Amino acid sequence: MKTWCWADGELQGGVCVAPEDRAFRYGMSFFETVAVFSGRAIFLVEHLRRLHGAVASVDGHVAGDGLERAVAELAAGLENGGLRIYATAGSGAIGDRFSGGVYLLFEEAETGGGLGATRAMVWGAPYVSRPGGWKTGNYWTNVDALMAAKGQGCDEAILCNVAGEVVSASMGNLFLCLDGRWVTPPLGSGARDGVVREWVMGRFGIKESVLDVGEAGRCSAGFVTNSRVGIRVIGELDGRALRTEDEWTAIYREEVLRG
Repeated sequence: MKTWCWADGELQGGVCVAPEDRAFRYGMSFFETVAVFSGRAIFLVEHLRRLHGAVASVDGHVAGDGLERAVAELAAGLENGGLRIYATAGSGAIGDRFSGGVYLLFEEAETGGGLGATRAMVWGAPYVSRPGGWKTGNYWTNVDALMAAKGQGCDEAILCNVAGEVVSASMGNLFLCLDGRWVTPPLGSGARDGVVREWVMGRFGIKESVLDVGEAGRCSAGFVTNSRVGIRVIGELDGRALRTEDEWTAIYREEVLRG
């Protein structure tokens, strides 16, 4: 992995988060994951807009003038993979203003497909998400769900909130086909405001719909989205085989990654 810090108007390599930063102490950070493919940072503008929106939602500020250009130039020299951009709360007391730094972490990996169909299960514990659909550094519950799924021989877990509404997958957003109609859980249920989620909804005309766990259990097909995998179909849910539609992944790769 490679790391950078945004400081004095440039990306400086090899810098780590200070232990006194509240991101380190309490998990107080926001992040966006940007896919890097053939030297391009995919949906970079949209990701940075969400990152700044998340920080603004807690009345905070992170210096970012020139960051878009710097990240785009950085991506041009990287292999394919995932570039995680964090905005941290900085040092201080819990209630102090959110005013930390911007850090980047890059890991080489296959992006936008190539992983095959995933096996998923519904995770029984209630999941409480951060309001607004923002992605935060406090990801322990998501990891717990993922590890529970892997312990059952699955690759993903489907999360539900305290009201029994479907939220998302543990590591991405969720789309399900019910009675021939594709839907995705709304932000109000706890879904994350993902860039790929937004692209899929616009490209294929998919609408939000509140779903309960019973409806998820009778879906005929589904897929998970995030910036690293793009679109990954669900081949099995709670041991039941689903219809797989690989054209979703092919369209994403052709129009977004190669476009």
